[in-house]
Amino acid sequence: MAHDPKRMPLHAGTPETIACQLEAFRKKFGRDPCPDDPIFFDPDANEPVPLNPQQYEQAMIETMSQAGTDPAFIYAFRRTGRIVTESNKHRLTEKELRQWNDAIAEYQHRVESGKVI
Repeated sequence: MAHDPKRMPLHAGTPETIACQLEAFRKKFGRDPCPDDPIFFDPDANEPVPLNPQQYEQAMIETMSQAGTDPAFIYAFRRTGRIVTESNKHRLTEKELRQWNDAIAEYQHRVESGKVI
């Protein structure tokens, strides 16, 4: 996954995931998270630190799969490192949006041609 991680506000549609992560944070660190604490944290660290990129990608893929996210979106996330929605696509550059759309098209082409994803 080649991308630069960016902080983006969370939107409706992820309340269950957030609630689970908040509970996991409280259980691990014995307190509520502070504003600068990561939502997806390294469960093996003694301090709340972000997951490394590989852990982050795996956690996101697992969360999206459990939430029933369209497999094309999961594929595009793996290719681009981002999730594009109607509520955040205006924040992307033309190039970033084109990369996302190209990844969706690539997924659809692979499925139509019978290639295993």
